[in-house]
Amino acid sequence: MTIADILKQKSGEIFSIGSTAKLCDAIKELNTKKVGALLVKNEDGTLAGILTERDILTKACPKNIQSEDALVSEMMTPREKLIIGTDKDTVSYVMHVMTDKKIRHLPIYDGEKLVGLISIGDVIKTVMDQSEAEVHMLKEHIKNPYGINFS
Repeated sequence: MTIADILKQKSGEIFSIGSTAKLCDAIKELNTKKVGALLVKNEDGTLAGILTERDILTKACPKNIQSEDALVSEMMTPREKLIIGTDKDTVSYVMHVMTDKKIRHLPIYDGEKLVGLISIGDVIKTVMDQSEAEVHMLKEHIKNPYGINFS
């Protein structure tokens, strides 16, 4: 299974915020949308980076930065440091990358085009669904290993 398969199951909406927005507005947006990350866009619509809950916790809180004064651009992970995936990556590969790099959100590209943002929750749900399907198939095979219909 590929990341494209996960993206097909999602709404397709990519939540974002401008790089010049106030951190306070970003926090409100995270809470309103009930998400853990927002992609950050420049004024021309290009990707500037990502703002995650972890960015806020590790950058704003320790420095006692007031969210009313801080800008998203000061807290975000910039594009140069972003770890990205492609829609052709496998779920197991992406799970390994996210675990190894200790990240919870991954922007997904198809070539040069941003096509989505997946979370570790999306990946875990997919793995669990696959496991449940396998268990069901194995149970059915145990009940009737030769596929004979006795009705």
